[in-house]
Amino acid sequence: MVEISKNHSIEIEAAEALKQFVVVGIPAFNEEKTIAKVILQCQEYADKVVVCDDGGTDMTGEIASRLGADVVRHEKNLGYGAAIQTLFRRARELDADILVTLDGDGQHDPSDIPNVVTPIKNGAADITFGSRFINGHLSSIMPWYRRAGVKLLGMLNAG
Repeated sequence: MVEISKNHSIEIEAAEALKQFVVVGIPAFNEEKTIAKVILQCQEYADKVVVCDDGGTDMTGEIASRLGADVVRHEKNLGYGAAIQTLFRRARELDADILVTLDGDGQHDPSDIPNVVTPIKNGAADITFGSRFINGHLSSIMPWYRRAGVKLLGMLNAG
């Protein structure tokens, strides 16, 4: 039997009390081609992955479920905003300390999750935002049509 000092026991209890339950929420609509990779990568950084299958007609929900994700399904497509609301609701039900949202199409890099959650875990921030704009450049992961749209909206907004 290993004897642990009272002070060491208190330190372990304090560390456990500081451990925060991290949930990654993924809104998804017909993302069967990319959802598996996104879920598997997110599981490396999260305590739980929740997918909102927003009324899709493909195998997104089934794939997510088989990979161990908690799947919440909308009977019909309600849109991105409703899917995000559903993910927030489910995170509250799970008593999550931190919720990170990533799109199911693979355009967000799950390896950035620690960068987003660390300031929250350390008490330096209550909320953080990731950005696809790094040093003024659009991420190469963003599809060309979205990059074009962002640039166009930026020019219209500046003018």
